[in-house]
This record gives sequence, structure tokens and C-alpha cells, in this order.
Amino acid sequence: MTVADAQAQAPMRLPVPVLALPMLSAQVPTSVTSTQQAAANAALCRFLIEAGVVHEDDLPQSEADPLKGCERAIDAWIKRQIGPLHCLQPRFAVNVLDEHGHHPGMRDGRQTAYAQLDLYWCEYQEHEWPVGARLEALDAAMHHLGATVLQVLREQSRYVYPLFTPDIADDVASYVYWQGEPNEEAALDMMCEEGEEADREAMREEMVTRKMLDEAYPAWARRWLARPEKGLRRRTGHGGWRPCNLRRAAKTLTDPLQRQIAVDALALSRLSLDDTFRPDIDGEYIGFGAVLSWSVGDVTTRIYDDLLTLAHQAEFCDRMGEQIIPLDDPGALTAWVHRMGQRFEAIALIDRLIHALCD
Repeated sequence: MTVADAQAQAPMRLPVPVLALPMLSAQVPTSVTSTQQAAANAALCRFLIEAGVVHEDDLPQSEADPLKGCERAIDAWIKRQIGPLHCLQPRFAVNVLDEHGHHPGMRDGRQTAYAQLDLYWCEYQEHEWPVGARLEALDAAMHHLGATVLQVLREQSRYVYPLFTPDIADDVASYVYWQGEPNEEAALDMMCEEGEEADREAMREEMVTRKMLDEAYPAWARRWLARPEKGLRRRTGHGGWRPCNLRRAAKTLTDPLQRQIAVDALALSRLSLDDTFRPDIDGEYIGFGAVLSWSVGDVTTRIYDDLLTLAHQAEFCDRMGEQIIPLDDPGALTAWVHRMGQRFEAIALIDRLIHALCD
């Protein structure tokens, strides 16, 4: 018998089956929550529903973490109040705290009770928006119109949705690069030996200088514009800066886009906004919602990036606003929502103005 005949008569061996890994039923939770924590999470959901901020249908059923589910529901509800946005991406988030203002945890074998809701908002991801060309066109169409629109954005956004504008870039350059001085000369004095002009000029080439800022923006974009007091104007005989009449601009401008910008700037200027929800700031403040550069990639973005780098080396604050809500008072959350009404309107107007100005 040949080897081939022997192989043909041998019994056929079946392949060894691969062991299947056990699978959990979809009904089995992937995490275990204590009874106390589950009760606290349920109470938090009831609090938000009773306050009228979210509806039961807003709470995502697929979210395993009830706190994240509540956060997503609040964020979605607030964004419905603001309406669709083109440029800004606000994020509203929450933390739960105990009665001492700490994050709840296990103490003495028991889960500490939820006592407060730390509600805050910030920008999800800030972007650069070049607005210089359109602002200069507005100034050409009507005296000081571009300067007035920029000033309205400065004044009203600082309490609601702070913007990194050229005047802020000018101030930041002073203390980031120039030792708090108005130009780079003092910083160069500290870094270079006396008489070493070649080293001085080489270092000047590598840094942000006063000349770069002066050439990047017109003078009215580099400073906060304010009217001098009446008595000062009389004593000096100088009229100072006079803002453009936005109401007249909205009625007389023939270009529809420029007219709409004037309308939106007028509406934003009329909102009554204050610093009620100003965050408790520790360290450098970097809670800006957008970078308003003059042209794409100009010195504004470089200064902003250097500010972020410096801030992340120590303490910083990236919140735009915050409010502590007691969890035994649903009316407090309702009152916060009511007081935020004009802020929601302001966010929508700021977004529309940036979208129109960045062309």
C-alpha cells in the first residue's frame, strides 16, 4: 500500500472548534453604581425637570453617566434658546458639589450628598476671524462706523462672550514681551549688553515689536475708545472720539450688508449686560470665545498663542461665566435662566456680527 492509499483510508479529522468568548447581555450594565449615588443622580434629574430647564425626553437614555446626561440636556436646551450660530461654539457644563463646595465622594463609608450645582459656560474651540477689511469699509462708508461697531463688540462681549481683539493683543504684548512697557526697548536693554547693536537688532527681528502692532491695525483698533469727560473736553478744547450714530447708519446706509451690521450692532448696544456671572479667576484669564484678527494670520494670533502657552504653565481660567445653584431650590435655576435671557440674545448678535465682519 502506498502512502497515498494509507492517507486516503485514514479517518478524516475535523477542525478543532474555536472557543467563543462569553458575551454579556445588553441588559447587563457595564458599571455598578451604589444605591446612594443612584438616588442622588435621580434627585438631580428631578431637580432639573422641576426647574423647567430640561424635559424627560431631553435626557439621553443611552448615557450611562446621569451627570453627563444632565449636562448634555442643559447644553442642548440652552442652545435652542440661543438659536443657530455660524462662528461661536458655546458649551454649557455642570459639576455637582457637596455642601462644602467640594466634589462629592465617599467619606466615612457613605456617599456625600449633592448640595450645589456648579453651572458654567465656555467656548468649545475658539477660532480666528479676520474682520479688518470689513471694519475699514464701514469706516469709509460712514465716519467712525467701523470703530463704533468694534467698540460695541468690545463693550458688550466682555460680560458675556469675551473676544480677543486688537486692543487686548496690544495690552498682552506689553506684559508678555516688553516687561510692562509700551514698546520693546526696555526688554532689549535687559537682554542685550550695552553697545551690542547687532545682537539687539537680531533679537528685535525675533520678537513682537511696537512697529509690528502699529502696522497691523489702525490706531482706533489698538485702543479702547472712550469719550473724554465734558469738563475735560472744555478745558483742553479737544472733542475726543465721537461714536457713529448707529440708528442713523441703519436708516441711511445703502449697502444691505453694512446696513444689517449697523442694525445688529445697535441691538447689541441696547442690551443691559453686567458682570453678575463673572467667574472667580485664579491665574491668567484665557476665556476668549474668538480671536478677531485684522487679517488672516496676523500678529494677533501670534500674541494669542503665546498667551495660551504662558497661561498653561501655571494657573488659568477659561470660563466665561459661572453660577452656583443650590439643589434644594429649583427656583434658583429658573431665576438664572431668566437672567441669562439677554445674554443668550447677546451671544446670537455677537455671532452674527462676527460672521458678517469676517466676509
